[in-house]
Amino acid sequence: MTKTMTHMRVIAAGIRANVPTLIWGDPGVGKTATMTDHGQKWGFHVETVVGSIREATDFNGLPIVDGKVVEYTTQGWAERCADADKALLFFDELTTAPPSVQRAMLRVLQERFVGDFKLPDTVSIIAAANPPSVAVDGWDLPAPIANRLMHVDWKFDSEAWLTGVLTDFQGTDPESLEVILGRADDTHKIKVRAQVTSFLRHTNLTHEMPTNATAAGKGWPSPRSWTNAMSVLGELRADDEDAILVALIGCVGEKAAIEYVRWVESSDLYDPDAVLADPSIVDWRHPRVDRLYSLIYSIAALTQSRPPTSKGWLAAVAVLEAAANGGRPDVAAPAVKMVLRAKPRNVDVPETLRAAFTDLFAATGRWAA
Repeated sequence: MTKTMTHMRVIAAGIRANVPTLIWGDPGVGKTATMTDHGQKWGFHVETVVGSIREATDFNGLPIVDGKVVEYTTQGWAERCADADKALLFFDELTTAPPSVQRAMLRVLQERFVGDFKLPDTVSIIAAANPPSVAVDGWDLPAPIANRLMHVDWKFDSEAWLTGVLTDFQGTDPESLEVILGRADDTHKIKVRAQVTSFLRHTNLTHEMPTNATAAGKGWPSPRSWTNAMSVLGELRADDEDAILVALIGCVGEKAAIEYVRWVESSDLYDPDAVLADPSIVDWRHPRVDRLYSLIYSIAALTQSRPPTSKGWLAAVAVLEAAANGGRPDVAAPAVKMVLRAKPRNVDVPETLRAAFTDLFAATGRWAA
């Protein structure tokens, strides 16, 4: 495990996952300086925009008439970000931006539009804010903005600061994103999405907006924030439990985060690759249906994402057949179409697959193939 502090691992994951991330902390504890320094040393062009000294038109653009068409201008900071190989767009002092400016920032934060100009995926968005109670002319963060962001509390590293100040912070290069997070792993990302969606199938936590304004200004569950959570968790190592919890709280709030972590711990989830190698290791009559859903959807998603080979595809079919023959065709049936869409052209659909799901599809009047 990297020595980087937990909150920095979460921030790094948000940057690599392209999930807008808001860093909360008191004034003077190094949020802006650290993120500017880290961003530059990670190879990003860092563009800082302070909302309190901007107008709404700096984010919506100014209307101009081109013939019979009205279009909206973009901004120099957006163009500079787009022109860079990769950029970190840093919205500083977010809670000092007045409501009119915060509203204008909505599309930038999630849809990534500045006027009619769309920021490319090479631009990652991060923000910093003081709590409204200590910010200069601070404003509470509205729920629509809060729900677009992952919220991370800043932890001041006094030892790093004391060491750095002795040398004017020379030779204090941060670890690279790859060292902090490890290499990007598409298989891990798919497993995370299957786990989270299986959890949500069996809870009522997909959407739960707080009625308290303070709580609504931080992380809370919605389809959007769960999508952000899946993206960030896909960048974190599976054994980085501290960072996983911080990221979940930052996206979907403490209640939902704790319930998800407890569910994962109690589920004893199967390794999809191990099951592809030997479907007989699964107890298909296990009473925890959510555990089986997680496995089946992981396998279906992995099959769709990997290069199509007859061996890999037939291994996935064998798992579906094992589930149906083991008494759980209802669990496996939704994944049948996903697996069929990944079928290599030179492979026929086995009659054994049709036979395994004959009764179920006859009862519903349809067959997936």
